[in-house]
Amino acid sequence: MNFRDASLNLNTIHTADGSAAVKIGNTAVICGIKAELGVPKAETPDIGYLLVNIELPSLCSKKIRPGIPCDEAMQITSFLNEVCNTCKILDLQQLCISVDKLVWVLSCDIYCLNYDGSVLDACLIALLSALQTVKIPEVKYDKETEETTVTENYIPLKVNSLPVSSTFGIFNEKYILADPTEEEEQLCVSKLIVVTNGSLLFSLHKPGGQFIKDSQIQNCIRHANNRAKTIYQLIKTAQ
Repeated sequence: MNFRDASLNLNTIHTADGSAAVKIGNTAVICGIKAELGVPKAETPDIGYLLVNIELPSLCSKKIRPGIPCDEAMQITSFLNEVCNTCKILDLQQLCISVDKLVWVLSCDIYCLNYDGSVLDACLIALLSALQTVKIPEVKYDKETEETTVTENYIPLKVNSLPVSSTFGIFNEKYILADPTEEEEQLCVSKLIVVTNGSLLFSLHKPGGQFIKDSQIQNCIRHANNRAKTIYQLIKTAQ
């Protein structure tokens, strides 16, 4: 199974605190991250926020109608937030400035520029790459006066893990296609998304479709592990 070529550019949005643009074949997405100050939740007073949102505008694909909320965008948003929490991409305690008073809020907005299959894979690569470019200024908070002082000492985020998702299209019992295009996705009887981190398997996501045999799933996992190594090298080279 062959995956399409992927390319990555960092710091593509100069007004953002972190950004990255990714292409997989003809699929193109861009991620911008904004760091803002906020108040932590009462139940988690010592951790900040990592909020991921995906936009699939009508201009990126003929199948997306303008003015109507896109279900797929909400599904990808939910899945990526789940991956961030499950894989512990960031230690959110590093976003805490003052317990119960002040934390950093990282808003990660990902826009699809061109939709041609495997959009979730591209979004996750863009998110991970953009997070590695974020540097947040050191903030001093006076509890007595409640004054906030932002210094010019910038601290890079520490990214703990790099989960990679790989999409596979299942045509029948014999044929599996890695990294399908939009047209190929529509012809598939089922789709499987494998999320790995090195040799660790984090998630198997099957959004509907027909039954997939265990042997097919194991085959997909094996190719997903190889794909992850290629993506790690891509991210490392881009830095």
